[in-house]
Amino acid sequence: MRAPVGTIVLLVLAALLHAAMLGCLSDAPNADAFGQAIVLLYAAFLGAVLWLVLAALLLIAVARGRMPLWAALAMVVLWPLSAVAVWMAGDAYSRGDPSAIWVPVFLPPLFALYALWARLPVLHATFRAGTTSAVFAGAIAVLAVTPMVTATRAALPDPARDARLAEAGKAQEEQRARERQAALDRQEAQFASLGPDSALADYLIYLSSMAYGERALAGIRRVKNRQADAALLLQQGHIADLRELSHFDVAPTAELCQAYGTALAAAAGKVTKARSDYLIAATDLELQLPNMKWLIANRCDLGQPLGLLETNVRAVADSDRMTQFADKLAALRPVK
Repeated sequence: MRAPVGTIVLLVLAALLHAAMLGCLSDAPNADAFGQAIVLLYAAFLGAVLWLVLAALLLIAVARGRMPLWAALAMVVLWPLSAVAVWMAGDAYSRGDPSAIWVPVFLPPLFALYALWARLPVLHATFRAGTTSAVFAGAIAVLAVTPMVTATRAALPDPARDARLAEAGKAQEEQRARERQAALDRQEAQFASLGPDSALADYLIYLSSMAYGERALAGIRRVKNRQADAALLLQQGHIADLRELSHFDVAPTAELCQAYGTALAAAAGKVTKARSDYLIAATDLELQLPNMKWLIANRCDLGQPLGLLETNVRAVADSDRMTQFADKLAALRPVK
């Protein structure tokens, strides 16, 4: 007998999809509402593909193996019913019913094993067709019906159960609130530990924060080594992190000017259609206009990097905004 290569490939694919689906579902109970929606969406997509693979396994088993007619008709009913059951069980699991996970855990393997048995008639001498089909169909039916029965019972009035669920939900929300507050407290403690002896880079992650932005800028202005730190960050290519350089209370020295020009030229080289993120690179550099104007007003020669950036922006411009950006760069360049 030839090896059922197609069935084996589909079984491997089904196993991978099943593992991925369960991985998504396992994250749902601990996620917030938005996170639950995302993981359930992924799980639903993986489940849909998995059920199509299971359908293919069953069809191959019917076409090339042996399956009792009544069992084939039962699978026609149980296949969509089980898909709905898995969706309902996943939703119930995400809402705090740990027992619901057993439905998506066991249903796909039952379909896959039954399809494998039907595809290999050599197994029928050991596992009789009638008994085997009845066992698998019965197990699948029980698992498929369980979430629906549970949902029906949950819809019936039960004040005690509702009170327990409300209390559990309240406790879970309070735990999440404590965790959020603990994270905020840790962040506040980390920020409070910064001071004049800190590195300029330690403050930069707070600049874009609505909660810490102004305090971070004030802290940067007190950093003792902010001048040297700013030049070093530019030499390391971190120009995007220094959008507010002109507000850092640093001096536009020749060293800073040279470091900024070199960093600007390197960043301008990324504005090219050879890269997929060229528009993002251009938009990031548009935020550097205040720094460019500040340095140029203090006799910093940025002619070469500005010319390169203008040329590259015009080459990739696909909107009035980018064209206007290029025009502003041209206006900043010295007139020869």
